[in-house]
Amino acid sequence: MQHPSLNGELIDLRAGDYEARIATAGATLVHLRRQGRDLVIPFDAETALPGAWQGKTLVPWPNRIADSHYTYRGVDYPVPCNEPETGAALHGLVGWTSFAVAEPEAAGAATPEAAEAVTLVLSLPASYAYPWALEVAVRYALDAGTGLTVTTTTTNAGAAVSPAAGIVGAPLEDGIPAPAPYGVSCHPYLTRSVPLDECVLQVPADRVLDVDAHMAPAGERDVTGSDWDWRAGRLVGSTATDNAYTGLPAGAWQVRLTGGEGEHSVVISAAAPWVQVYSGEHLGRRGVAVEPMTCPPNAFNTGQDLVTLAAGESHTFIWRLWEED
Repeated sequence: MQHPSLNGELIDLRAGDYEARIATAGATLVHLRRQGRDLVIPFDAETALPGAWQGKTLVPWPNRIADSHYTYRGVDYPVPCNEPETGAALHGLVGWTSFAVAEPEAAGAATPEAAEAVTLVLSLPASYAYPWALEVAVRYALDAGTGLTVTTTTTNAGAAVSPAAGIVGAPLEDGIPAPAPYGVSCHPYLTRSVPLDECVLQVPADRVLDVDAHMAPAGERDVTGSDWDWRAGRLVGSTATDNAYTGLPAGAWQVRLTGGEGEHSVVISAAAPWVQVYSGEHLGRRGVAVEPMTCPPNAFNTGQDLVTLAAGESHTFIWRLWEED
């Protein structure tokens, strides 16, 4: 079922015991439930905006660009600041942009009211802040056994060169526009519908990225012996975190949040080198944001783990979310 809202078109998906709602604004996960239990903190997309980037797709960078400015291959790019308290450019350029709906994909046990999968597409034009055009496709797919799989595929559709002195464009290398700098993430808030303090969190990361007062990276360190060591799984209690973690297992790793009635676990999995974990103070600590990232904060300036896409080249990012009994 599709219908309009303040957050664009809303698309309902269903497979077995799972149901999800997707909004076209920002290719956003509005809610995900299994047997009526919330796996992510939901919001009412018909009457309100999501809080603290709930469920958004983050392209072409995740997290922050410090000071809302980056230098790439010798060219300086100012980026609009959307986090005044830190002075940063946060979470990319598509979070509030309307994606188009490709036809919902009915399959298996889908009902007439709800499909099992949908693909949202967006053409992001080049701009002064980011002079590369991108084609972005985000596919949400529910499966009765494996839960939710989200696949984001982004293609560099070309670069804008500077038309005149003083007007920014893509850097030129031997007369050819440089590849597009790129990163991608997502922003679900895992929940067990009880206060986060009462839940057990497990994050298999060996290292944490410290930040300064403006949330800019201030150096990595080992988590051993600190409040940021979640590897064995432990009660969250009063611990607060809004940090990027790395030193993750090779391949697809898993983060678990366990608690609430029945002590079920909600699990998110991805094969990304970084994950941001935020204890959700802006949402009353009702859950924890777990954001698999292809690069760390401020990667557009540091270059660390930054993906580059030549013209016509594509990148695919996959993450999964499900509940374990």
